[in-house]
Amino acid sequence: MRRLIYSTLIIALALTGFACSSSSSGNDEIEVEAIVGSWESEGQENVALGLQMIAKTSRIDATFEDDNSYNVVSTDSSGSAVTFTGTYELGEETASGIRTITLQQSQPTSLVSEGIFQIEGSTMTYEVIQTDPNIGAEAPTVEGGFGSTIVNGQATGVFWVQTYTKQ
Repeated sequence: MRRLIYSTLIIALALTGFACSSSSSGNDEIEVEAIVGSWESEGQENVALGLQMIAKTSRIDATFEDDNSYNVVSTDSSGSAVTFTGTYELGEETASGIRTITLQQSQPTSLVSEGIFQIEGSTMTYEVIQTDPNIGAEAPTVEGGFGSTIVNGQATGVFWVQTYTKQ
């Protein structure tokens, strides 16, 4: 059971987060959310410490589509990969540039993760946590900023914060 919870947390973090602002070419084209595209998080400085410690995650490749679907491949230090798929919903833009994101994961396990992200140029800061089924975690908030995830009543600081680079 504990392994399933940790796997779910890892997936939630991997999936969670990719968007912050919209862009437009200035003509009549449809605006595309900044999160749409392929993102990579790799190495000790970028992959969330919680994912490194619990799942031995060394790399995450995430693709967010403009139809609000996502595909995330999480690779551990032995090279074993797990693919997560589902849909995402973004909250409104805020003055701080931080937005909420909700991930409805469908594979390999059905769950919901919630969190926040911010995109600045080609860098995305991302923090998400599983909220359904309930594992005793409270998602980070725009008001609390990055590092505001709470697990079992305890603030986790930057334990679940990760950084992605747009590919």
